[in-house]
Amino acid sequence: MTGRYASRPLAPPGAGAAIRTAACLLALIFFQVGYKWGYRYHEGPGVISGVTPLDQWLPLVPQFIVFYMLGYLFVFAPCFVVRGRHSFQAAFVVFCAMLAVAFVTFRFFPVAMPKVYATDADWFSRVAYFQQSQDTPYNTIPSLHVAANVYAYALIGWQYPGLNRAWIAVPVLIIASTLLVKQHLLVDVLTGMLLAGAGYYAFRRLIRAPERVTNGLFALTAAGLVLVLLTHLERLGKTWRKLERFLQSGGLAPADLLWPLVVLAAIALLWRLSVTRRNREHREERQGQQVQRRKQPEQRHAEGDEPR
Repeated sequence: MTGRYASRPLAPPGAGAAIRTAACLLALIFFQVGYKWGYRYHEGPGVISGVTPLDQWLPLVPQFIVFYMLGYLFVFAPCFVVRGRHSFQAAFVVFCAMLAVAFVTFRFFPVAMPKVYATDADWFSRVAYFQQSQDTPYNTIPSLHVAANVYAYALIGWQYPGLNRAWIAVPVLIIASTLLVKQHLLVDVLTGMLLAGAGYYAFRRLIRAPERVTNGLFALTAAGLVLVLLTHLERLGKTWRKLERFLQSGGLAPADLLWPLVVLAAIALLWRLSVTRRNREHREERQGQQVQRRKQPEQRHAEGDEPR
């Protein structure tokens, strides 16, 4: 089978790997720059509190940091599974537009949440504290963690309609982690899902547009991101330096990698099972079509032999 129903999920896509990698890196840089721009100067009057009784009732569960960090990886899945240059360009343009909408909302509609830090000495708490300490109490609504990962799941589901339903657990756990690691509020989650839905709707509309429209929007978006890159070169090394400081402070030991590896192995196994099932269904479908084609000449021959 061909098109978006192809049975090889990681086969060479229509848009080149180099273009996809460069686009992902530009989007990551845009996120870093835009995120900081969104919360700059947010102090005192004008900042809104979005805390609800449910947010206060939910406990801090540091173990969910595993799923929260998984969100940083899952969001890039469409870069490898969305096939075709036209589809990839449409998905990329809409993703960057979603980021821009979120950054503008951060800037001009600031919502803050009280920070609740993980203070225990176990691995989960140390990683959760590192994430919490690097984040701002602002930039909460909409939750980009929710919006980007729900959008990624929607794109994967669009590309592979026969995807195992168990995959819904990935975005659900990522969404739950934003609340249980105390990184977001309930209103952030709801608006993040709304942004993801709007983004997916825009994607479905854009893939129906003429290719010249998508090509033009992709080129314009890429040019804008390159401009952002060139004007913020000094910030590119900040994330790596923060990670280095975390590692130097004893943030991770080899044994601490067990839980992340278990989660990644479970996801890889789930993906493999999904691919195997989908391939089996495709083979059965092709075999059925071949049997039907073989029967057609026999049916026509039998109809020709019937007495008139």
